[in-house]
Amino acid sequence: MLTAPAKEAHTADTRDSLGTVRYLPSLSLDAYRKDVVADSSLLRSVVDFGRPGAELALSVLERTVTEFDTDETGRGNSYRTAQRDASVRWTGVEQLLQLCAPAGPAVVLDILGGDGTLARAVAELGGEATSGVTLLTSDISGEMVKEALARGLPAVRQAADFLFVRECSVDAVLLAYGTHHIARQDRPAAVREALRAVRPGGRVVLHDFDEASPMARFFTQVVHHRSTGGHDYPHFTRAELVRLFADAATPAQVLDMYDPLVVRADSEEGAREAMCAYVGGMYGVSGFFEELGGVQEAWSLLEEVFDHTDYLAGLDRTGDFPAAPRIHEAEGSFVAEVPRVSIVAVARKAV
Repeated sequence: MLTAPAKEAHTADTRDSLGTVRYLPSLSLDAYRKDVVADSSLLRSVVDFGRPGAELALSVLERTVTEFDTDETGRGNSYRTAQRDASVRWTGVEQLLQLCAPAGPAVVLDILGGDGTLARAVAELGGEATSGVTLLTSDISGEMVKEALARGLPAVRQAADFLFVRECSVDAVLLAYGTHHIARQDRPAAVREALRAVRPGGRVVLHDFDEASPMARFFTQVVHHRSTGGHDYPHFTRAELVRLFADAATPAQVLDMYDPLVVRADSEEGAREAMCAYVGGMYGVSGFFEELGGVQEAWSLLEEVFDHTDYLAGLDRTGDFPAAPRIHEAEGSFVAEVPRVSIVAVARKAV
């Protein structure tokens, strides 16, 4: 067992040996620590590259290329362009942040944060319910984290199953909007890491779409076959969510949450076109939509795939939201709304 001075020396040696690792595009780990972490009180209080296992995790990260880096590797550029409008998913985002932080100010680690979409949404749209939320953006994609930092957001590059984050250093952890990208064999580690990072009494919130849901069907039937990068990622089930947290000795409640895509325009046709453009760019299927013949044909596909009638019947849910895509008028605008229902596990770490 190492003594305290020996541990400090070992940590220092590890940091020195890792300094040249290419942590972000054109940015070494040393440069990230000196130019980014040193300038952020939040990052200084949370980030830890000296924890056991960090050297291996960093070496893996250095070799990792994701479909969200660029359009050449999948749908990175088109995804970031679609995400510029942070309001599209605000209905779900606001609910998730309220689940993370129901009792006032909180630092929330957004593990699958991309280029900071949720952080920007809070800054642009947040009201009283999210006014005390501070988001720390995290992502496995170096390009995504680079973009978040360029926007002035605190951000760290890391994989969900190994976090460069101190134990008990954040108030809540959110895994959302892409959790199915975590390989099944890595999901137990991701849950354990989230619980390690959160303070006693804090919450871990894990969001995804049920394997039986229309959203999962859209990924399987459309995105996987029609996008450049494909989409061969299994979604979650309620039973899996329950089991993951039970195995981590922290039981979770699993909820159904209305989580639509919403866009606004000056005309009905404009709203339809804006929604199809968003979905096409977001999920890398713009070319397929063009092959279908245009906006009306793409909208018809969305109406078919995102019809939730049978899915809602299985949940015994009634009409507090539309069962299928629709366009309606609200507050002087035309609103295109694509319904989605997600499953969300909420776990509270023992005090």
